[in-house]
Amino acid sequence: MEENQKSSTQPAMMYGLILGLVLILFSLLMFLIDVDQESPLMYISYLLMIVVLFLIMVNFRDKQLGGIASYGTMFGVGFKTILFASILTAIFTYVFVTLINPGLIDEILMNAEGKMMENEDLTDEQIEQALGFTESFVANPVAITIWSFALNLIVGAVFSLIISIFVKREESSPA
Repeated sequence: MEENQKSSTQPAMMYGLILGLVLILFSLLMFLIDVDQESPLMYISYLLMIVVLFLIMVNFRDKQLGGIASYGTMFGVGFKTILFASILTAIFTYVFVTLINPGLIDEILMNAEGKMMENEDLTDEQIEQALGFTESFVANPVAITIWSFALNLIVGAVFSLIISIFVKREESSPA
């Protein structure tokens, strides 16, 4: 089993590249058709992540492991894949925020301010404080890149944990 875990790194890099490219292409498509960052359509990226992770894990189990794989092995493949995909999408995020859509940070801050202004329970002081907090997290491309990487890694790890339940296939013990 340990041999399977070691041998999953290189395929996971390739799979991570595939998943990362799928997520990047989806992100570019949403940008090109001018879909708002807060649109429910943006959640399709999570569905894409789930489907691609599932297909990758099944493919690895069947092609590399002969159809038998433990929960831990499957999670390892999923996590390594999402790690490499998250690195790739983080690099893209930095390029996107600095070169392709440099106004994104201002857009995020304006949307946050608009939502806070709509909330009648917040005082002007609370709004200013919340905006300052928001700005400290998204005020520069590096911060957005780090948050993007962390979010993709966490969400992908959770998806990998869940998908592994369905993809694992233990050897049946003789009766």
